[in-house]
Amino acid sequence: MTCAESAELLFSDSERNSYAMVRIFHTGDVHLDSAFSNFSPSHAEARRRDLRATFTSMTLYAQTQNIDIMLIAGDLFEDSFATRETIDLVKREFAKLKCPVVISPGNHDPYSESGIWKSVSFSDNVYVFDSDELSYFDFPDLGVRVFGWSFTSKRMEVSPLTGKSVRDFEGGENYINLLCAHCDLTSPISKDCPVTLQELKGFGADYCALGHIHNPTDYGDGIAYCGCPEGRAFDEKGPKGALVVTVSDNDAVFGQSSDSGRRITVRKERFSKRRYEEDILRVDGAASNGELRDMISSYLTSSKFGDDTILRLTLTGEISPSFVLSSPYLESEPPRIFALKILDKTTPALDIDALRADPTLKGEFFRQLEDKLTSNDPDTRAVAALALRAGLAALAGEAVTE
Repeated sequence: MTCAESAELLFSDSERNSYAMVRIFHTGDVHLDSAFSNFSPSHAEARRRDLRATFTSMTLYAQTQNIDIMLIAGDLFEDSFATRETIDLVKREFAKLKCPVVISPGNHDPYSESGIWKSVSFSDNVYVFDSDELSYFDFPDLGVRVFGWSFTSKRMEVSPLTGKSVRDFEGGENYINLLCAHCDLTSPISKDCPVTLQELKGFGADYCALGHIHNPTDYGDGIAYCGCPEGRAFDEKGPKGALVVTVSDNDAVFGQSSDSGRRITVRKERFSKRRYEEDILRVDGAASNGELRDMISSYLTSSKFGDDTILRLTLTGEISPSFVLSSPYLESEPPRIFALKILDKTTPALDIDALRADPTLKGEFFRQLEDKLTSNDPDTRAVAALALRAGLAALAGEAVTE
């Protein structure tokens, strides 16, 4: 148990209010109804179910863990693919919550004429920013003011924060000031709402709940990306989740301090149903796809990965020069894990001197490829190795794949 959790247990609701303490659930980049086009249709539908289950797990957490306000920093939906079934699920889940939900639509679910936010009615506890200019919602019972904006199209090239401060808005000193925003801190020329760290610090919010970057990033000073709650690609590896944030005036709660002197604690909670992982397996000597599949199955059976894992396995080592690897065959029905993606980095085991001296068509074929097989460019070497395998297999009268 953290210091923040211990301190929270000490206070009743009335005492928490007297100490200006607020518990925030910070999420974003859920991308409900993503296409998952790199999967088979059955796996893609399973992953869409995972996203919906992750979302309901987060709302259940907010219902049962004394959350005061939920902030969703954009891209709740994959707008182009959103189904009525999923929209209705979101409406039901929001209506169950006793706390307010504040949403800053992002570049994948902008507040537009044809978008979800303008065409769907949500429960009264849901507050959605509808302009690309900075605005706010006040929650006097919580002593909280939430600033934010909305993407109104797929692109947003100007920062709404330029030259802005919480002090510019009347009454701000009476509130815990929060920012809920979908923006890009990584590039000043981004077309996805470029915002600088200096702008965020100068704005002076007690906590900035950011979305758009899918791996969680805590900049300190009460500025953080929550990351996505469910990974969707191999650049989003590991368990994913959301942030539970406490902002308090009470000195008993330890953590970061905002410019206002308030204490900030940020805790990660896992909600993902699946996780993307990567590993490497040497397969020296493999001479057929059947043999190689046995080697992969043995590795997976003894591995640390379980049925929540989507694994990209890089195969290395020297294999038979006439053996052409079949990724679809190797990826089908892997033991223990949810899905397997194969990355072939093997090289053909060659007797170079023998091939150079070989007077047959096999030797001539090798000599035509030799410069490419020793190229400095790894992509050229990979293509040449594949061509050599296929050619040698064909010359030997063997099947190219199993």
